[in-house]
Amino acid sequence: MEFFIPGLLLFLVSILVVFLVIPKFTPLIVAILSIVFLSYGVYDHYLLFASEYRLSTWQESLKGYAPAIMIFTILLYIIYTILAFFTSGSVPVPAAPNIIEANQSSVTNQIVKSLNKVTNVFTGNNTNNKNAKNGSLLNQVTNTLNNSLNTVTNSLGITNNAKRNNNNKPSRSFVETF
Repeated sequence: MEFFIPGLLLFLVSILVVFLVIPKFTPLIVAILSIVFLSYGVYDHYLLFASEYRLSTWQESLKGYAPAIMIFTILLYIIYTILAFFTSGSVPVPAAPNIIEANQSSVTNQIVKSLNKVTNVFTGNNTNNKNAKNGSLLNQVTNTLNNSLNTVTNSLGITNNAKRNNNNKPSRSFVETF
């Protein structure tokens, strides 16, 4: 029991610090604190295993410091970047715009009106359209394609007699198939 209660108390205090204190820190303070805690961890580790560090070769001791050196270097670059972009050391947070919700019935009415307009264009029921006399958009597209097909067949010299005579052959031209 003598280890459980102090450990539980330390756990609860650390939860309070993580959720209440650390989010209020700026990125610069977090980077500086991580450098401090990292150097303390390396120093404490060296004190704890000092004899092993002395007995090992110099290559082995550098291998142990490589992660710490890399993390320290990365943190220095992060601090430099923060200072380069934000000279005051704090990150500016823009204010969120106020979003006004539209009335649901007005949104529904707008959607219905838009769908009716699209339907009128395709069916030719739109009286405001200058091309309404030609019928629906589908009819206009069909007429345009037929006119284009007639122009192509006339320019290639294909007549109705030629089409009738070629229908019995095993292969037909692209224009005839179209």
